[in-house]
Amino acid sequence: MVKDEKGKLKRFFQVINNITDTVASLTAMTIFVVVIWQIFGRLIGKPAPWTEEVTRFAFIWLIYLGIGIGYRKAESARVTLLLKLLPKFIQKGSVWIYSLASIGFFVFMLIYGIEFLSQQINTSEKSSVLLLPMWIIGLCMPASAIIGILNIIQSLLYDRALIQEEVK
Repeated sequence: MVKDEKGKLKRFFQVINNITDTVASLTAMTIFVVVIWQIFGRLIGKPAPWTEEVTRFAFIWLIYLGIGIGYRKAESARVTLLLKLLPKFIQKGSVWIYSLASIGFFVFMLIYGIEFLSQQINTSEKSSVLLLPMWIIGLCMPASAIIGILNIIQSLLYDRALIQEEVK
């Protein structure tokens, strides 16, 4: 790969990382603020029914973002103890086994996430309190899958040693 292409690719990953980090931070802050609002409302005897729904939806988004973000620096769950017991040739290929299995999972998640999303759009499903279109919440599944795939590729390109070090 030419040096300029590598720089563009690295900038692309930085932009994606900044966007996902910002959305995750805003989502966490939203949960914090809404839960404080909910506590305060209950203390003064005027609970807001929308707070539970917003908290739940923000938490769902945060969890799915976390799944995709966890693959950025190979921080996802891996079973390395069993790999150490296997023959050396399998240990050497473990990076690719891990990567392909993870990408396979995210492709599965993407396909069924899009299917789920289209079902929510076609049925015009809305949330019970705020009447938000549920596809806004369902969008977290395919978004997480895309983020996960991109982060696996990023960790293979720039942080492969992190994936390999636990097997040794």
